[in-house]
Amino acid sequence: MPARRSLITAIGAGVLVGTLCTAVTLVPWFGELEQEIGLPWLFRLRGPVIPPEDVVIVAMNRRSASNIYLPRDPDRFHHCRDVLIGSDPASHINLPELPARWPRCLHANLVQRLTEAGARVVVFDVLFRQRPPLAGNGGDVQTWQDETLAKAFSSSRVVIAQKLEVLEDRQRPIELSPVIADAALGAAPFPVLIGKYARVDRFMAFLDSGWATPTLPALALQASALDTYPILADLVARTTSDDGLLRQVGPGSAPHPQALQVSCLLVRHLFRSDPARVKKALDEAHRTRLEGLSPDAARRFRSVLSMYESGSERLLNFYGPAGTFSTVDYDQALAAAPDRMREIFWDRVVFVGYAEPSQHEQVEHFATAFSSAAGTDLSGVEIAATAFSNLLNDNAIRQLPAPYWVLLVFAVGFATTVTCRALPLRHVLPGMALAIGTFAGMTLYLFASRMIWIPFMNSLFIAAPVGMLTAFTWNFQTTRRQQENLRRAISNFIPKEVVDQFEGNSKDIAPTRQKLECGCVATDAANYTPLAETMESDELTDFLNQYFDALFRPVGSHGGFVSDIVGDAMLALWPLRSDDTRVQMLDALLQMRDAARHFNQRFAQNRLMTRFGVDWGPVTLGTVGAHRHYEYRAVGDTVNTASRIQELNKKLGTTLLVSQRSIGASGDGYLVRSVGRFMLRGKRVPVDVCEVIDRSADATPDQLEICSRFAESLEAAYHGSRPAALSAFRKLHAAHPLDGPTSFYLQSLEGRHGPVDGAFKIN
Repeated sequence: MPARRSLITAIGAGVLVGTLCTAVTLVPWFGELEQEIGLPWLFRLRGPVIPPEDVVIVAMNRRSASNIYLPRDPDRFHHCRDVLIGSDPASHINLPELPARWPRCLHANLVQRLTEAGARVVVFDVLFRQRPPLAGNGGDVQTWQDETLAKAFSSSRVVIAQKLEVLEDRQRPIELSPVIADAALGAAPFPVLIGKYARVDRFMAFLDSGWATPTLPALALQASALDTYPILADLVARTTSDDGLLRQVGPGSAPHPQALQVSCLLVRHLFRSDPARVKKALDEAHRTRLEGLSPDAARRFRSVLSMYESGSERLLNFYGPAGTFSTVDYDQALAAAPDRMREIFWDRVVFVGYAEPSQHEQVEHFATAFSSAAGTDLSGVEIAATAFSNLLNDNAIRQLPAPYWVLLVFAVGFATTVTCRALPLRHVLPGMALAIGTFAGMTLYLFASRMIWIPFMNSLFIAAPVGMLTAFTWNFQTTRRQQENLRRAISNFIPKEVVDQFEGNSKDIAPTRQKLECGCVATDAANYTPLAETMESDELTDFLNQYFDALFRPVGSHGGFVSDIVGDAMLALWPLRSDDTRVQMLDALLQMRDAARHFNQRFAQNRLMTRFGVDWGPVTLGTVGAHRHYEYRAVGDTVNTASRIQELNKKLGTTLLVSQRSIGASGDGYLVRSVGRFMLRGKRVPVDVCEVIDRSADATPDQLEICSRFAESLEAAYHGSRPAALSAFRKLHAAHPLDGPTSFYLQSLEGRHGPVDGAFKIN
């Protein structure tokens, strides 16, 4: 019943702690803390990973600008005739450091070179705004520049950036150059989602409210999978009968410029409105058309479908710090040889945008989980490339859903409380360290290999500590109550003068000590450890209290007192106060032995075989400890020797052993036999040990015979020949096979292990 009540109480406490921790973690600040600290930790513990080979970045930066020279123009307008890379002629000037002022005809040259190199898609993270007319010698400079860039776009797969701005509480896209926008496959925004702590962790694949549109990475993914566009158009045809929708999607071969964006929205609408019908059409398409795709085309098509099936907002799976993606500076892309260009850009998706490696000025760069202490952030184009790669490989970080997160925090708080309450203290800390290490390792493994983010900050740094603290506090209070009960019981056997000393030195008890000559009785209970494993702690406490109650009574009634208790063992002392102190101690020993036997008869299923060891000599009684924690105990070699004699019982198969000096001249009334001289474990001086069998008046003829014959055999073992001793012990063992000391000497002599220098060495 106590064990059941304790278990029910522990479960109740676990539920309370789990609920409290869950309530705390629902506070918004703790959720933000998880993302602010926990997510970057996971990225840093995982470390950088190799980014996909499908993506290459062409970086616009100051170094490139300083290395590209355009012909001087009398009207100070930039033209792209006779562009020079790396030289510094007087007839040319550098590009402006600000990339927004670079001539668009230069981008046309880049697109042409990338197209010739076999780039799959070119994505410009550059805003091609509509500019006011600028008159020059050749007319409107902007018109010529825009037409040149549009011509390059028309012969390539190009997606460009768009920007949304809020006008009159409504989102609207800014006005792009019409000729450029019409030539591109599409123009889409990539709004960077900056969290409360000014760090980018998430991106949007689609904008579903306001100005509905796929974002730049999503549009780029669809553009990279144009070879599967007929299958997508066929999918739309199978799942809708709306002719208007079919006309917007296109005839099924490929979308015309700007229609790709509409197609993306239509397909997403179909996936969200009727997923069962879309799945059925996909199964049909797989049987008829998908099996014929190349592995690369099939992979891209699956990525496109996954993009449409999933939600809009996603966690960025960063591959590393700035510069992790394969990056080519703008001037290098313009100057590289054709073979080198094909090697770098063939079948790649190329992102073009501003990326400053040194980042002295943080323009278009954002803090991420991989931002360095020196302030090196990721550029906007790198974040866009990361989002595209996440979509292409379907490896964006997936956060554990909120209900599971709450359940996890509850489970950690509950399990920690119950476990720490149930386990012994020596097992709690290693067990919890192992559990926390396992949980952290599992979290990191799932994050690194499965891209699953299990929020761990609240579990490890809130739920687990609160559960441990609750259980430890509870265990401490329970143990304290149990110790107080035991201390009150022990105080009945402490001498009055010692109690008086404690009372007189309540503020400074350290000097409370006295040196005296006394008998030390050490006990130990065999079978305690396996017995403790089968009992609950409360049940075991009650059991030990009854056990010690049986042993303590003879101690107090015969002038002794209990000095110390450790687990199932105790130490009792008999200070030399009168001539009969040894007699009182021997009487108490026999009564304690009988009390232990009666106790075992009462608890037949939980037997404790008690062994006694006794020595006599000087000890110091005093307070041992520091810092407000003291214990009153005996210290000295006599205490250690009594403990070693107690251990000798195991070797000899006896119950009550005493040193010869413990008996002195008081052994006449007792049947005592010498069992030999032993060099006990850790001792340098041998000890003469005797077994106290019974009172002389109560001794049986059989006991008297054993003692007499054993004494003769022992004399032969120590002072006679080995054959004679061996013969004597064999005869004695044949007559009394259960006698422990006889069996010990017989086995020792048969194994040729006799006394050395007049003593048996005991390890």
